[in-house]
Amino acid sequence: MNQPQLAVIPQQPAAYAAGANSNLPWRLLWLLNIYRLLVGVLVVLVYAGGESRMLGTSSPQLFLWTGIVYLAFCSLTAFTLHARRPGYTLQAQFQLVLDIIAISLLMHASGGPTSGIGDLLFVPMVATSALLPWRVGLASAAVASLLVLTDHTYLILFENASPSGYVQVGVLGLILFIAALSGSYMGRRLHESEALAAQRGVDLRNLAQLNEYIIRRMRTGVVVADRQERVRLINEAALANFNKQRSQELTVSDLSPRLKQELESWRQDQELTPPAFNSEDGKPVIPHFAQLTPESDAATLIFLEDSSLVSEQVRQMKLAALGRLTGSIAHEIRNPLAAISHANQLLAESSELQGSDRRFTEIIAEHARRMERMVETILQLSRRESTRAEELELNPWLKDFVAEFRDRQGLNGQALGVRVDTEDDVRVRVDPAHLYQIVWNLSENALRYGQPAEPVSLPLIEYRISPLPAPGSIELAIMDRGAGVPQDIAEHLFEPFYTSSPRGTGLGLFIARELCECNRARLAYERRTEGGSCFRIQFGTTESWLA
Repeated sequence: MNQPQLAVIPQQPAAYAAGANSNLPWRLLWLLNIYRLLVGVLVVLVYAGGESRMLGTSSPQLFLWTGIVYLAFCSLTAFTLHARRPGYTLQAQFQLVLDIIAISLLMHASGGPTSGIGDLLFVPMVATSALLPWRVGLASAAVASLLVLTDHTYLILFENASPSGYVQVGVLGLILFIAALSGSYMGRRLHESEALAAQRGVDLRNLAQLNEYIIRRMRTGVVVADRQERVRLINEAALANFNKQRSQELTVSDLSPRLKQELESWRQDQELTPPAFNSEDGKPVIPHFAQLTPESDAATLIFLEDSSLVSEQVRQMKLAALGRLTGSIAHEIRNPLAAISHANQLLAESSELQGSDRRFTEIIAEHARRMERMVETILQLSRRESTRAEELELNPWLKDFVAEFRDRQGLNGQALGVRVDTEDDVRVRVDPAHLYQIVWNLSENALRYGQPAEPVSLPLIEYRISPLPAPGSIELAIMDRGAGVPQDIAEHLFEPFYTSSPRGTGLGLFIARELCECNRARLAYERRTEGGSCFRIQFGTTESWLA
């Protein structure tokens, strides 16, 4: 049996749970590279402005070559980002270092911090701090602030810059630290959100798989059909109801023309209650329809309820109550019955009885024994233990049973026959004690009522093991060569206390069917075309025990 494979997400620190398998870091690095490309193009365009340019006046050549190298660096990082090699953490660190160096050189070539170019560090600092641990972001802001401070000090000492520029240096350093802290906070929130979204995605996939598993294993048939009557979803119970195999293209008409008719009638009048109808395997099915969404072209959900199960549950409840009642009554009857039998025995020993009177005592004794058998059967039914099912190899079990039944009934070797219509090892899940009682009751009935009118050379009772159309299902048939059961009696064959024999109790077949149902099996009767009766024990699959 296939178990649902549920996805599992590893538990990691919330800030970096999305890390290596996420597209977020690489998207940020791509956006940062585009920003870097725009800065490089801007540098080249400013240099092309000639003497009227406002930036790069202190060292035009340094300004130009820094822009060219910056553009080349953008082209190189485009390849590494596309290949995602090396990892995004190493790339983010390396790119931030080059951003700090390049923008510091551009700032130096334009006259120092007073040029305003240092503000270009804000975007790389925020973006890379969002991808790196907060300590790395603060360290990068500190390094950049020291470079700006060092550059301005150099300009004061060697190029007569104004000391008032230290105010701008301090403001720029403060901005860089704010950018690093803001980027770290934003990155943590982004990673947490993405990790939460990933966890929610896993939960949704798990829920979808669990729903699919539950629907597939439901004993109630479930079908989802679209407006064109194409089947979008169907479970195993619905397929079994219509004796269909799972395929890619399946329509409601393929399942059952009657189901299609009921669906069309319901779509015309959704207040209509569909009647029950017999499915392909003969089970009475009650369809229930529901529209998944209010839209007129929405898919329709179809529940196929097996009405025989509901009726069977009601019948089982009634029989359980009847069993308790008859069990208590049987206990009360047993003592008076024993007294009657004992008194009748004493009466029969009297020498004063005449011939006709002695016949009356024989009648009393015969019917007392019949009542005693009936009471014993009722008590056995009320004391029945719970099912202890196990895997059983049917072929060797049946051979051993036939040998024992032949010996205990004093039959010859030709009276019983066994035939197996499958080459595979036949294994069924059943309680061996229950199966023994079922087959014994059916064999005794076949031996008692299934004798042929004329002697035949074929076996009187034949046992046959054969596969059923449903995958994994097996049937054990017990056949005789008698006259068969009349149709009016066959309709009541499995009812309790119904018998056509004055010596029978009417409980043998009833108990056999009850034991079959306790073992997820089905007992059915049919009249053989060549004469005689056939009782079929249809065993359920292993999955039916889990339903």
